[in-house]
Amino acid sequence: MKMSLIVLASLAASFALRRRSAALRHWVLACGVACAAALPILTAAVPAWPLPFATPTAFTRYDDSFRNAESSPSTRRPAAASGATAATPTHPDTTMRRGYDLGATLQSIWLAGTFVGLAILLTGGLRLAWLAMHAHRVTHGRWHDLAQEISRGYRLRRPITLLQSSHPSLLVTWGLAYPKVILPSAADAWTEERARIVLSHELAHIRRGDWLVQLSAEVLRAFYWFNPLLWVACRRLRLESEHACDDEVMRHGFDGTDYATHLIELARALKPRRPLWFPAPAMARPSSLERRVRAMLNDRLERDSISRGTRAAIFVLLFAATAVVAAAQSGFVTLTGDIADEHGRGVQGVAVVLVNEARQAKYEVKTNAAGRFEFVGLPAGEYLLEARGNGFQSVKDVLTVAGQNVQRNYTLKLGTLQETITLGFSAKDSGQPVNDTVSLGKLYMVKRAECAPSPDGGRIMPPKKIRDAHPYYPSSLRGTWTEGVVKMEARIGVDGYVADVRLTGDAHPELAQSAVAAVREWRYTETLLNCAPVEVMMNVTVNFERRP
Repeated sequence: MKMSLIVLASLAASFALRRRSAALRHWVLACGVACAAALPILTAAVPAWPLPFATPTAFTRYDDSFRNAESSPSTRRPAAASGATAATPTHPDTTMRRGYDLGATLQSIWLAGTFVGLAILLTGGLRLAWLAMHAHRVTHGRWHDLAQEISRGYRLRRPITLLQSSHPSLLVTWGLAYPKVILPSAADAWTEERARIVLSHELAHIRRGDWLVQLSAEVLRAFYWFNPLLWVACRRLRLESEHACDDEVMRHGFDGTDYATHLIELARALKPRRPLWFPAPAMARPSSLERRVRAMLNDRLERDSISRGTRAAIFVLLFAATAVVAAAQSGFVTLTGDIADEHGRGVQGVAVVLVNEARQAKYEVKTNAAGRFEFVGLPAGEYLLEARGNGFQSVKDVLTVAGQNVQRNYTLKLGTLQETITLGFSAKDSGQPVNDTVSLGKLYMVKRAECAPSPDGGRIMPPKKIRDAHPYYPSSLRGTWTEGVVKMEARIGVDGYVADVRLTGDAHPELAQSAVAAVREWRYTETLLNCAPVEVMMNVTVNFERRP
């Protein structure tokens, strides 16, 4: 929007100056395009200037199914039940279906258009280089002497390379440090006057630096090809550069009627058999011929060039206006980001919550099919961000929003399984002989579920316990009625075996030894993330309680 405003302002200014010289209009347009290209850098560099009249975008609240499922009594298990989970990964069959992602589609279309635009520019440049490489270099004769004479008249210090190609309709000028003028194959048959007009026009392009200006505008248009104002600006730049060079030729003593006659005859003689496009100025372009001829025959038009002081003043004025536009903020910013799993794939349906304690405000969105979220119209302030995905650990962050748009990306880690076991004992057990060994359960063979490959992320297949083991009550503690709670953290490997069991709290040593020995005997099916086996962490709580 800001770039469009700058380009539109430069177009409007050039239209308002339609009775002034073409050189002035071209410089205004060139400065406008340059400022538009510098706008992203200025937006990030200059301090924000909030606008008081802007309003934030309203947010639509949603029903958080993850929170409801977590707090619903029908889905909670008793604390003493084995296998109670607080962050159970979801099965692929219950995962939300992927919807149509409009943002990703538009981004792909933009990338495709940018690629096509840059490819066209590169192809035209390579074609020019190929033609220049196969063209004949003019180092003496009439054309060489004329080029030297006109260069001195224009005070050009850069060496000019004259080339003559075998192409019948190619007349272009290109290059910056080492500019080149490519003449068509029929140039030798032109009269002295026509040759002087052609070289005066082409060398005027070189003196003014039109090739660099036009190429820069074309590159900017390739990135912002969807903006029609840039297409209009590029076309106006090309047209005004031709008008300015025509004025330069006429200021050097050529009559407008004679010049127009030569231009029309050149356009007829150089009419290509098939349309060609090069990233370089072309003197006899048919699309601009009518306007240029009318301008040549209009004696009331200004044809003066502009001084360096005027150029500097226009550029400073437009640059200052661009800096003001870049600094102007709506007072509200946009927070965007991507949420991916440990494989780097976007996760859909992740609840992203922003809380502003000072304003007592809460904003909630969910990620789309590509794992992207967006908050539009956030007031400045400090926010607490939390991302909650079913089957994943929640992510928390603190953000300070002040004037500039914010981009944040997060990676979700698999949720932690929760296992709680209660082992009861009573006084009458004290007289019974007890073996200090772990009681192993039966090993169950579970058929591995099919997992269909998909580019979607966040698809979790939770593990299933296929062998259980119960801890023992140590015989050395018989009659002492010692109770205790043993808390552990364990890792379930990709093969389903439990490893790296460690205590996470204080516990009686003998009770802890019994609990750890039991957990080490557990075995699970594979935990799958996007059909690939992964490790998962597990928190285990063993309660040794005395029964009446």
